[in-house]
Amino acid sequence: MQNSEHPPLLGFLLLLLLLLLDGKEIEAFTSSVPSVLKSLSGLRTTTTKTLATALSATTGTSDTHWMDFLKFDGATPTFDVLAKTKEYSACTKYEELESYYDHERYVFRGSIIGPITSKDVRETQQGFNILDAYPDLTIDKFGYTIDPENPFKCFWFERWRGTNKEAIQIGPIKLPKTDAIADIPTHVMSVNWTPEEKIIYSCLSSPLDRFEGNTKGQGAVFGLLSTGGLPLPISSVGNPALIVNQKLVAPLIKQKAFSDENDIPTWWKSKARGADANDV
Repeated sequence: MQNSEHPPLLGFLLLLLLLLLDGKEIEAFTSSVPSVLKSLSGLRTTTTKTLATALSATTGTSDTHWMDFLKFDGATPTFDVLAKTKEYSACTKYEELESYYDHERYVFRGSIIGPITSKDVRETQQGFNILDAYPDLTIDKFGYTIDPENPFKCFWFERWRGTNKEAIQIGPIKLPKTDAIADIPTHVMSVNWTPEEKIIYSCLSSPLDRFEGNTKGQGAVFGLLSTGGLPLPISSVGNPALIVNQKLVAPLIKQKAFSDENDIPTWWKSKARGADANDV
C-alpha cells in the first residue's frame, strides 16, 4: 500500500535531488525535509478544506440556472405528465402534434439543431419529406420516466429503423431512393410541459452509442439522410464544416437549422445556434 502522506513521485524527486548535492548540502537539505513535508501536508489539508468549503457554498447557492424556468417555481402538475407524454409521442404527423404546443414559447433543441420554434418546424416539414421516403419506418419508444428534479419533464428512448423506398426531397434538392436500410443509434427524447398542459420545450439527444446501428454515428433525421445518399459533415458539436453548412448552405435551399433571432422566445438564453459550442 502506498503511503498517502508522502506520494511516490515526491519521494522520487527528493531522492533525485539528494544525488545532486554534496555532503554539506545533503546535511542541510535533510534537516529541512521534515519541515518541507509538514508544510506540504498542511497545504494539502488547507486545499482540501478550501475545496470542501467552495463545494458547500456552490451547493447552497441562491443562484438559479436559466433553464430552471421550466420548473415553474416548484409547482406540481395537476395532470399525469407521463400519460400525457405517451399520448403525445404516439402521434405520427405534425398536424396531430400541433395542438400540444405552447406556440408562443415553444422551443425545439437537439444537440446540433435549434433552437427552433414550432412555426419554423412546421414550415421546414413542408419542404422536407424525409418520413415519406421511409414508408416502413418504425420508431420504437420505451423507458418513459419523469425527471426526478422537474415533475413537468419526461424522458424516453427512441430507436429508428426503416428502408429508403422513395426519393428524398429537401427543398429544391431531390435524392433518388437507395433501397438501403437505416438502422439508427438509440437517442433520448424529452418534453417539458407547462402547468397549462402544453409543451414548451422539446429536446433530442445525440446518439447514446455512436457504434450502434449502421449509420456511422449519424442519429435520427441525419441517419435517414445519410442512408438516403446525402453526404453529411460529422454531426458533432463544434464541427466547423457543419456550422458553415447550417448557417450558409441551409438557407439557400430554404431550410433552417435554427430560428431567426427575433422569433426565438425570450426565456431561451443561450446564444449558441445549431452546432455551435455551448456558451452557457
